[in-house]
Amino acid sequence: MSYTITSQCIGCNHCLPVCSTGAIQYDGTHHWIDPNRCNNCADSYSVAQCAATCPTNYGCVPGTTSVVTHQALFHSDEYWRKWFATYERLVCHLHDPNHSPYWQNWFDRYSERLSTLLSHHSGTRNANLHLSR
Repeated sequence: MSYTITSQCIGCNHCLPVCSTGAIQYDGTHHWIDPNRCNNCADSYSVAQCAATCPTNYGCVPGTTSVVTHQALFHSDEYWRKWFATYERLVCHLHDPNHSPYWQNWFDRYSERLSTLLSHHSGTRNANLHLSR
């Protein structure tokens, strides 16, 4: 089963250079994955690189060739169960007294970078809306 790019994709293009088969395509508006070329990176990696580099965590997911909408993902019980399980696990690790400062620094840098990407993406979208008026 190939991976699918969802509506949560922010267009950061991190997935394009890491795709070992060139399955990720961009049509000028949206990214999509050619299911005939996607092999889940089985030839090179143990983890699909599009999903591993996606800053949204749900922009690139295992799926079918059908489009997974943001609303379907957002309103599913499975989505929230996984989200809260991940959140609780990370918070527990951050509050562990034997916790290495490495992960706190990583989390802080990641959060800052993600915020920058999201604000840039939001600013670009707002500028495009302004220009189209």
